[in-house]
Amino acid sequence: MGSRIVSGLKIALVCLPLAAQGASATGNLDCSIDDKQLNFEFSALTGGAGGIVQINQASVDIKVGDDKALRSKRAIELKNIEQQWIYGNELRVRLGIPDDKGENLASLILIGTYRADDDTYTGRYVLLVYQSGGEKQFKGRMKCG
Repeated sequence: MGSRIVSGLKIALVCLPLAAQGASATGNLDCSIDDKQLNFEFSALTGGAGGIVQINQASVDIKVGDDKALRSKRAIELKNIEQQWIYGNELRVRLGIPDDKGENLASLILIGTYRADDDTYTGRYVLLVYQSGGEKQFKGRMKCG
């Protein structure tokens, strides 16, 4: 009888972490910007805690700045996410945009507020382009669904 209780406790202890995990929903985050300063496409999955867990497709094409090397389409990967905050009604994501050597030549910051009526985050973006003599800042509107 005692061994049955011990066996039952062992099973309960093994299964407890699995039961305690709770719901872990995922969602899609799709952003698109195409204006005179940049072309940006972003499709990712977010996890239950609100962070981006997988990038399905992402690219940026910078159209501004003094350096002609900026003006080529660049892939964005999960490792390029420098900061992220998706919580409640806020979306804040900072992406490093690397050159061919992996060095950041620009940063793109997305800042949005959730709108329930169309299930989107709308707001603005800030593009920081690093070049000789400092950095240039460009701003525009963004929308993510």
